Amino acid sequence: MANPAEEALGRLQGFGVRKLILPVIAVLILLRGLFSGGFGLVEIEPGEAAVVYNTTGVALFGDANRVIREQGTFTFIPFLQRVEKLDIRPQVLIMEGDQDSDANHVKRLSVRAADGSRLWFDKLEIHYQTIAALSDKVISHHGQGDAYKQLALAVHSREVLRNEFGLYTFLKLADPSAYGVATAQAKEILNLRLEPYGLVVTQIITPKPRFRPEVEKAIEDRQNAEQEVEVQKEKRQRMLQQKERKIRDVRQTKNGEEKALLAQLEGAKKEAENTAVATRREADKYSIDTTARCEADRDAMVTRAKANEEAYRKDAEALAAKIQAVGSRGADVLNLEIAKHVFPQLEGISAVPYSKPTTPIDIRHIEKPGSN
Repeated sequence: MANPAEEALGRLQGFGVRKLILPVIAVLILLRGLFSGGFGLVEIEPGEAAVVYNTTGVALFGDANRVIREQGTFTFIPFLQRVEKLDIRPQVLIMEGDQDSDANHVKRLSVRAADGSRLWFDKLEIHYQTIAALSDKVISHHGQGDAYKQLALAVHSREVLRNEFGLYTFLKLADPSAYGVATAQAKEILNLRLEPYGLVVTQIITPKPRFRPEVEKAIEDRQNAEQEVEVQKEKRQRMLQQKERKIRDVRQTKNGEEKALLAQLEGAKKEAENTAVATRREADKYSIDTTARCEADRDAMVTRAKANEEAYRKDAEALAAKIQAVGSRGADVLNLEIAKHVFPQLEGISAVPYSKPTTPIDIRHIEKPGSN
């Protein structure tokens, strides 16, 4: 049987415990209300923004919506105002796999190229974040939570990327520079579309696109051919450089030879000029000497001719006198001269008297010489 004193002590302890439990529960409820916003306090942590909505529509209780970007604890009027928080940290939307797994992980991007071929990206990353100043736009357009990721970001990203990559053929898309241009263009268009919704894309990382095996083979063959072309271009460039180097060497050699020949020719020219001067000097001397000799000969001949002229003139006068003297003697002079010169010639001439035959001769009876 229990002691009455012990029973009384037990009843007092139970009553004290019950009195402590109620205040503890009240404190816990108060703390939960304070930090959950139910009692007019909200905690904005790093990487978050909040939007305070006036649920009454009365201007007395503030603007229809107000964006809070500062960190810390803020107060609002319960039941008359509502607070929505939004994650503004950089995030990554991944397009990978065959189905959506969560708000930031959707199925892979598949594209139809301009030539009708199909291509896809195994893992494409879109780095984005919400614009803190436009947090109210994000919530007003897409509601609470991560709805904006599916309703705006994923939908517009898939559409824009398909449009931009679809402008190229598979051969163009095999060139990294081509899909790099398409990626940059897609990012620009996406930001123009998403800015009114309070979203911004900071980076799009696109891996090498994948094609069907036969297309991959064609791309590989083309790339090998292009690489071979580049190798041949490099060889050609190298040969052109060698050609230029050889031409430069030959030009330098020939320039040296040309300079040597020019120097040699210059020496020969000087020598020829000297020879020409000496030759002209000798020619002048010869001309002067010859002219002087010829003039002397001419003067001598003129003198001799004058002397001969006088002698011949005297001879002619004597001959004329003789002829005149002979003419004055008459025909006897001619007979005398004939006797002197003709009669001596007649002494050497012999003659026989000539007589005509008395009877004619018959030429038929004349024997030929040597016949019997």
